[in-house]
Amino acid sequence: MKIINSILSFCVVYLFTLSLVFADGHLEDKLKDMQTEIDTLAELIEESGSNESTGWWTSTFVGGYGELHWENAGVGHDDSAGSASSDNNIDAHRYVIFIGHEFNKYLSFNSEFELEHGLVKDDHGELELEQMYLEQNLEYMGLNNTFIKYGVVLIPVGITNETHEPPTFYGVERNVVEKELNANTWWEGGIFGQTAIGQTADITFGVHSGLDNASGDIRSGRGKMQEQDGSNIAYTARMRYTGIQGVELAVWHNHQTDMDNTPATGNVVANLVGGHINMSPSEGFGFRALAGKWDLDCPDTHACNTNGFQKAYGAYIEPSYRWSLGGPLDSSIGIAARAGVRNDKADESANASNKVRRYDLLLNYWLSPNAVLKIDYENSKLYSSGKGSSGFNFGMGYQF
Repeated sequence: MKIINSILSFCVVYLFTLSLVFADGHLEDKLKDMQTEIDTLAELIEESGSNESTGWWTSTFVGGYGELHWENAGVGHDDSAGSASSDNNIDAHRYVIFIGHEFNKYLSFNSEFELEHGLVKDDHGELELEQMYLEQNLEYMGLNNTFIKYGVVLIPVGITNETHEPPTFYGVERNVVEKELNANTWWEGGIFGQTAIGQTADITFGVHSGLDNASGDIRSGRGKMQEQDGSNIAYTARMRYTGIQGVELAVWHNHQTDMDNTPATGNVVANLVGGHINMSPSEGFGFRALAGKWDLDCPDTHACNTNGFQKAYGAYIEPSYRWSLGGPLDSSIGIAARAGVRNDKADESANASNKVRRYDLLLNYWLSPNAVLKIDYENSKLYSSGKGSSGFNFGMGYQF
C-alpha cells in the first residue's frame, strides 16, 4: 500500500509540474480532471485493501504435525507364541493437518485430518477425520471460562489422548499403556462442555457415541465415526486441578451403556476410571504417572465373560529431565525412563493372564521447541510365557 501511495503522489507532483510549465487554462482543466480520477482510484485501492484485511481468510489458520519412525532397527525378538520375528521397519507413521476458523470472538471451528503409514492400500494405512467440531465460548452469557464443543472430539481421558504431537512426549511411539488402556487415539461424536471451578480447576462432561465390540476388546471397539450405532451412548467426565504451577492433576471416568449392540447377547456395560499427574516443563525435572482400569459387566453367556476381557488395567511412571542448549534454534535435550504394566485380559479366573511389563529408556533432542529427534530402547515381557521383545527405535517429529 505504501508503494501505491508513493506512485500516486509522484503522479500528482508530475502533473502539477506540467501545469506550471504549460500555463494553459485548458490544460489546467484536464489536470484537475485527472487529479479527481487519481483521488477516486486511490479511494478504491484503500477500500480494496481494507476488505482484504478483514476477509474470512484472516480468521482461518492451518497447523499440523508429523512423525517418521524406524522401529526396532535390526533387533529380532520373540513374540508370545515363541516364534522368532523381526519388527524392523521404517514408517511414515503420521502426517496430520489442522484447519480451524474463528467466526467471531465466541464461536470457532477446529478440525484434524490424518494420514497414517504413508498411504492407504490393501488394508494398510488409514485416512481419518480425528476432529471436527464447533466450539462455543459462553462468555457473552456471563459464563466465564465455559465452553461447549459440538462434533467429533477427542475423549478427555489420560495425558496423550488429547495432546500427542511428537514434541510433547518422550519416546518414538506413544506409550503403550495409554495406547491400550485409553484406546489412543480415541475420538467420538457428541457434545462436550467444560467450565472452570475457581482459578485452579475445571470439569469436563460429554455425552457421545460409544465403543462397539462384541468380545469386549476396548481398543478394537473404536468406531472412528464411520456410521456408528446411534443407540450406543456413552458418557465421559474429567476433573482437572492446575493450582500448582507446572503440574496437572486429573481424574476421569467413562461409562459405556452397551459395548455390544446385539440384542440377542445382552448389554455389556463398561466403566473406565483413572487418574494422572503430568509435569512437562521446557527445562528441568519432569514427571508423568498414570493408572486406570476397566470393568465390564458381561452377561453369563457372553463372549467377554469367558475370554478375560471383563477386566483390564494399566499403569506407568515416567521421570525425566530436560536441559536447555540455547543457540540460534533454541535447542534442548532431555532424558526419561518409563516403567509400565498393563493387562487387557485381567480376569484371570476365566482366562490366562495377558499381563505385560515394559521398561523404556528415552532420549529426545529438540532441534527447536517444535521439532524433535528421538531415540529409545524398549524391553517388554509377557508374564505368562516369559517371552518378550527388545530393541532400539529412532524417530523424528514436528508440529506447527
